[in-house]
Amino acid sequence: MKIITFIQYIYNKIVFNLASLRSIFWSLFIKKIGKGCQIMGGVKIFSPFNVEIGDFTGINHDAEIGGHFRLKIGKYVMIGPYSQIITANHQYSNYDIPMKYQGIIGGPIVIEDDVWIGSFAIILPNVKIGKGSIIGTHSVVTHDIEPYSIVGGIPAKLIKYRFNESSINKAEKIDFSKQ
Repeated sequence: MKIITFIQYIYNKIVFNLASLRSIFWSLFIKKIGKGCQIMGGVKIFSPFNVEIGDFTGINHDAEIGGHFRLKIGKYVMIGPYSQIITANHQYSNYDIPMKYQGIIGGPIVIEDDVWIGSFAIILPNVKIGKGSIIGTHSVVTHDIEPYSIVGGIPAKLIKYRFNESSINKAEKIDFSKQ
């Protein structure tokens, strides 16, 4: 049993060290990337020059990140595997031109500090996800999410708040930049 635990420990060290190296690679292209970030294998970042990532953020394997219309990700954010953050979509309003040739529309996305985005979640353009929120697995976020919310579904709807109002007021005063 100790040998298996040791092998798992070594494996995890290698995987997370490679994830740290990937963030160094991506820093050559991304507008801004903070310290201690980890980017797992298979992550795709489109228009990286419009993407900002805060300190200690982790992007899990096979996530797709689009920065065409600007993307700002805060500190201590966890982005689940196979998630998609989409700032651009196809235009489709003109019936006499094929959609393929109508160009793109979209808008920026802001993901504040300490957010957890579950596996296979999709975040659509013009959305702000509040501090401390949790986005459920397979959710589609089409509108702003209040801080400390837990949301889920298609489209994502409020399930509950993580804390009571008193605790949220205390949490709002915490500054993660000092940690």
